[in-house]
Amino acid sequence: MRIAAGLAKGRLLKSPKGRKIRPTSEKVKSAFFNIISDDINNASFLDLFSGTGNVGIEALSRGARRTVFAEKDGYSVQLLRENILLTGMQEFATVLPCDVHRALKILGGKKEQFNIIYIDPPYKYQGIAEILHLLFKENLVENGGIIAVERDSHAEERETWLENAPFQPWQRKIYGDTLLVLLKNVEIL
Repeated sequence: MRIAAGLAKGRLLKSPKGRKIRPTSEKVKSAFFNIISDDINNASFLDLFSGTGNVGIEALSRGARRTVFAEKDGYSVQLLRENILLTGMQEFATVLPCDVHRALKILGGKKEQFNIIYIDPPYKYQGIAEILHLLFKENLVENGGIIAVERDSHAEERETWLENAPFQPWQRKIYGDTLLVLLKNVEIL
């Protein structure tokens, strides 16, 4: 894994060894940041199921003012913290070493809001709809904010989690085995 652009461009990140962690591919990461390129500068970024921090650190490198990482796996949290140090981004990074639901409640209690949220759970994870509703309930997404959800493009579930989603579907892209669904927080008049 490597940072593709910005301040930390070219820096290699530590990768998991022999673990069942699936970092976001370079192709998907680059495509995502190309889509949101006009929105990343000075953004507040939330990286859920952050793993080694590949996406959230890329956001910082490309101009986000801060990234909050939520990850519960101890091994991943260790790699995440090492990667933040390797890229010199510790001043702009906050790590919440807990499950995503707890992290969202903590952030909601602090009245935090984010411009861009990246959700990349294990592909077999079935709680996307619940996370979207919790983001809405805790008022964590700025008006006009973007939410990206990474899933398996071959999964039988498809996008059933989009039914009754509190955010407006915006774009749907497939990159090989990866489905990337983007939503926006827009007020419906």
